[in-house]
Amino acid sequence: MPPWQHFKNVCYHIRQADALGFHAALLITGHYGPNWQDLNTLIELIQPHVGTRLYSLPDFEANQPGFDEDGKSSGDHAGKVETSLLWATHPECVDITRLPGRGEKGPHFAMGKTAYESNRRVGERMVHDEVAWLGRKSKDLLKDYQEEETVNRMRTFEEVERFWVDIIRPRFGEFKTMQENWQDGPKLPESSIWHPNSHIPDRT
Repeated sequence: MPPWQHFKNVCYHIRQADALGFHAALLITGHYGPNWQDLNTLIELIQPHVGTRLYSLPDFEANQPGFDEDGKSSGDHAGKVETSLLWATHPECVDITRLPGRGEKGPHFAMGKTAYESNRRVGERMVHDEVAWLGRKSKDLLKDYQEEETVNRMRTFEEVERFWVDIIRPRFGEFKTMQENWQDGPKLPESSIWHPNSHIPDRT
């Protein structure tokens, strides 16, 4: 499916929460890169059209003060942070004895270099930290809902489609994930089978 379908699906999730009368909603993504930045942009654009108070964030924003309690070690990819969090929440999914030897040459699939430092107890503390952070944020959103006059509600599928065409579509080219190249890597060659679908169609 086209890459922008993900963001349209998020709009439909928000419509459902709003139609059901939710006062607040937290949207959390574990995908880094520019994905979480575009999610923030989407929430900024859709908020004036719904009554539900919205806040979006990458999971590392809530993981404070982080693994090393330094305010910086809050996220990684299959390293000490994510492995510790998984170890704390789903210990049956973590077998630390299967880590390759430190001197063993890789690549080792998606394993982060700091996975050897993983610690279940630290993971439990980080889970507690994230729950506390999200709890505080949810209270802030509920307070905002009570203090602001809620008029707009997005109830129908057609309202989502109109919002997408009128508000999102004209600005979608600004989204970071929709750029042809956002990591200064090589451009996709025209000979690639992916090239025909790599651009946002011009429907003006």
